[in-house]
Amino acid sequence: MSRRWHLALHPTVEKLSSHNVFQTNFFHPTHAVLHDAESSSSFHWKSRDHRKNRHRARAPNDKYDRRGHGLLERLGHMRRMEYWNVSWWVAMAYTYGSIVWVINGFFVFLPFCDSAASADMTAAGWTAWLGATIFEFGSVLGLLEAWNRGDVANFGFAVEQKLGFEEGQKKMKKWIWFSLDPGIFANLGFWLPFSVCAYTRTERYTAIPQIYSAIENNTPLFNGAYWSPQVVGGSCFIASSAILMLETQKKWYQPNVTNLGWHVGLWNLIGGVGFTLCGALGYAASSSSGAEYQSALSTFWGGWAFLIGSVIQWYESVNSV
Repeated sequence: MSRRWHLALHPTVEKLSSHNVFQTNFFHPTHAVLHDAESSSSFHWKSRDHRKNRHRARAPNDKYDRRGHGLLERLGHMRRMEYWNVSWWVAMAYTYGSIVWVINGFFVFLPFCDSAASADMTAAGWTAWLGATIFEFGSVLGLLEAWNRGDVANFGFAVEQKLGFEEGQKKMKKWIWFSLDPGIFANLGFWLPFSVCAYTRTERYTAIPQIYSAIENNTPLFNGAYWSPQVVGGSCFIASSAILMLETQKKWYQPNVTNLGWHVGLWNLIGGVGFTLCGALGYAASSSSGAEYQSALSTFWGGWAFLIGSVIQWYESVNSV
């Protein structure tokens, strides 16, 4: 039971229970049971759905219904441009960034598969820089998503009408561009974009061909400036992705395989493992052809894992629960 409840509730709504997977009061609750006295019904609130705007049944100005009645209809929602939804922008950034990383994987790994293909370090370097840059853009959007997650606990399809205050009494919440509120660190959804933003700053610059060629013959400098950021950053990606998986679980030892957010975290974790192995094996790449091969291969399948997770997140962002 977590006592650190952080959202406002409509006067007719009562919180029956709340908890997070770590069973600690440091983190905000990730699950809660809310009871509406007017309808005599109870609802299961989830922090990820709240942050991802998945309780919002309709688009602004009531333009269209975000609920789908079947897989094909829900897949069709991915054609929509939800420019008003920051979670959609996050998904788009990671999807396009992952596509660039897959292309980078082909440039890096193809020479090992086809002797006729020569290594193009310029293309590999610039695609690595572009992929990391797009990922950093996505992480900044993820921070904005976490900062602007909303203070009213919404659930069900009658979101603001049910749990929000009356329209005439509601004040428009100011958009937050930056915050040092200590409470944000208790939000599990904050940690993935924070770690990605921190790691891509160094890694993306050392991939630029001119910088890469200037440091590649200096082994200590190359290992420290090029491979190490990938190991550290990939490890942070693994840890934060695991936290996002745990956010969707009621208990730390019970995987929530039916939850989209859990699969987003899983595939991001696999991608993080790939990128970590790329850097870790890269230390020995200059002296071992096997390590060089596996380092390039890890980039290839790591990029595909990120792409799968990003597409799932895209599907999640445009469909209400």
